Amino acid sequence: MFGQGELYSFVILVLLMIVSPGANQVLVLQSGLVLGKRAAVCNVMGVAVSMFVYALLSGLGLMLLLRESPQLHNWIRWLGMAYLLFLALASLRSAWLLQGQTLSPESGEKGTAPTESLWYSFLKGFGSNILNVQAAFVFLSIFPQYMNDSYSLLMQVWVLTLIFVGLLLGWYACFIFLVSRLRERLLHPQIQCRIKAVTGFLLLVMAVKMGLA
Repeated sequence: MFGQGELYSFVILVLLMIVSPGANQVLVLQSGLVLGKRAAVCNVMGVAVSMFVYALLSGLGLMLLLRESPQLHNWIRWLGMAYLLFLALASLRSAWLLQGQTLSPESGEKGTAPTESLWYSFLKGFGSNILNVQAAFVFLSIFPQYMNDSYSLLMQVWVLTLIFVGLLLGWYACFIFLVSRLRERLLHPQIQCRIKAVTGFLLLVMAVKMGLA
């Protein structure tokens, strides 16, 4: 279905895309440092599921609507920007609330870690990626370069998506492991406040960048 050289080329290209800094990276970093490993894993699972949704839409030919309709493309871009703004403002608000939090007598130098439902963490990851036009770009511009008419296009889309998601999960497994090791030293309320503020600001910058793209 795919030549060995093509497969290597695809893997390298996808890895470069996955490890490049973006909204998903910031979201997983924030969740891992502030909420813990389980929340970060749910973020990543949301991202992975959104890729399968894109694969389904691509296999049905619906992704072509996005390429052929600049208006639809702009709507998704603006929705993505609004969603990132929502996450950024929520993060900055949380940082504001954490500011001035006193230390818990029972926990010594460490404060009480914030909590968030795992389902909400999953939805944050899903929304961050499904409303990202760069994710759609993968299916509209990258995948077609490695597909041919000798095999089922739907099957090729799913195989490439499985490879993409497998690489994504592998990268984020390493990423979350390192972040979780670092988190043990960062549970002080003042540090959590700074993490929320910095990652919220990064999400804000990415939202503005998406709106201006």
